[in-house]
Amino acid sequence: MDPRRADLETETLYEISKVLSLSTDQSKALTSALSLMALNLGLENGTLSLFDPVTGEVFIEAAPEMKDEERILGRFRPGEGLVGRIFATGMSMVIPDVSQEPLFLDRTGAWKARASAPRAFVGVPVQDGRAVLGVLTVDRPLGREPPEHGRDVRFLTAVSHLIAVRVRLMQLENPHRRAGKDLPGIEPEADRFPGIVCQSGRMRDVLALVARVARSRATVFLRGESGTGKELIARAVHDASPRAERAFVPVNCAALPEALVESELFGHERGAFTGAVGAHAGRFEQADGGTLFLDEVGELSLAAQAKLLRAIQERQFERVGGRRTVTVDVRLVAATNRNIEEMVRSGAFRLDLYHRLSVVTVELPPLRERPEDVPALADHFLRQLNEENGREVQLSPEGFDVLGECRFTGNVRQLRNCLERALVGSAGELLGRPDFPCVQGGVHTACLLERVVEPLGLPAAPAGPPDAAPAPTAAPAVPPAADPVDERGRVVAALERCGWVQAKAARQLGMTVRQIGYRIRKYGITLERL
Repeated sequence: MDPRRADLETETLYEISKVLSLSTDQSKALTSALSLMALNLGLENGTLSLFDPVTGEVFIEAAPEMKDEERILGRFRPGEGLVGRIFATGMSMVIPDVSQEPLFLDRTGAWKARASAPRAFVGVPVQDGRAVLGVLTVDRPLGREPPEHGRDVRFLTAVSHLIAVRVRLMQLENPHRRAGKDLPGIEPEADRFPGIVCQSGRMRDVLALVARVARSRATVFLRGESGTGKELIARAVHDASPRAERAFVPVNCAALPEALVESELFGHERGAFTGAVGAHAGRFEQADGGTLFLDEVGELSLAAQAKLLRAIQERQFERVGGRRTVTVDVRLVAATNRNIEEMVRSGAFRLDLYHRLSVVTVELPPLRERPEDVPALADHFLRQLNEENGREVQLSPEGFDVLGECRFTGNVRQLRNCLERALVGSAGELLGRPDFPCVQGGVHTACLLERVVEPLGLPAAPAGPPDAAPAPTAAPAVPPAADPVDERGRVVAALERCGWVQAKAARQLGMTVRQIGYRIRKYGITLERL
């Protein structure tokens, strides 16, 4: 037994405690701790894996002797492989010769690059009380001296306790990272996301889901109509995650010219094309360690989708005009207001990219389906507009009634625009019905607000251009009520004939896409799944 072993262990524990307590970057702190164990004690190839509560997997958070492309492959279900077994049982494990162990999966492929000499494997759970947060593992070559596996286990257990404290503190050190720890007497969603205004149960359910998924590394796919606040929710995912101190990089895919998509996302080297006077880091590199938000991802061409798919799968890419492979650690959040399933059926969107993006899908309800949020949002926007315009305008009870009658096809964005239009056009300090001409007599005007007509079984009038004057019309004749069973059958039959593509079925039935969508919801028609 090495007589200096006890001194080395004490010195290493001291250094590790300093690194874990002083470093503000958790990943770098954990990597440094593993490097110290290898340098001082010969505990090599250390890995620290943490549990992802959303995907249900244990992933490698830090591994200083592993390439990034190898580390990313290290994901295990509880009970799967050595790491998964340690996590599931909460018990330490020692394997005298890991190459002979059938539970050793070598999923990262890193073992194949090492020497063929026998190596011992030691792994311990990282626990906070009874909760297992992850797994700490090392290995060491089997030398001539008898192995001291018991001593290795005791030392690693001490290190794992320090790591558990650091990981738990990172989750609790600010309200955004509490995600799941409600405070007595305080609404948890309001506490975690102070920039988001909501009162409805549906939006609170959305925020509760955001709080849970934010702690993980899983890709988040935001679905919802234009104006429902997808970028605001994407920022909430970032702010509530351990990456909150790193960059949040938003990209509007619809605004990227086809010729510049690859350069914007992945960067370019000097001289890669005309006008490339210098090297440029793309959005993936800018978001390294943070979050990349791809808005309107459904607008990307098939060629751009193929390039994006490789970057998402491997977290690797090459700059335009470059040969060096760039590896990044990016949390991806994507969003769209398109019917992606229909695009996949029609061949306009890649099925494999669809599956990669929709690891965790968050549906944002339109404003018309959560009317409880309208008063709170109106108050919030009026405060902002009053500050911007130096006014002290308020909504009268009549004004609130007007907003309650409106159908916000543009959702939250349209509500704000409507209030701004009313405020700047009003000379008084109280907004009432006359300040919202868009709903006078049910006429659809520049505000693009509509009466609630679809729930009554009548199709909504198509939105005309903002400046179009209302055409004089006679009182519409109310058609006889359709037989619900017959109408449902006609809709289902049309959908089946058209391969469940709503736009085609709507044309066959003489309806708009919105009208057939309403009937699908009304009759509870379940679309064929991909």
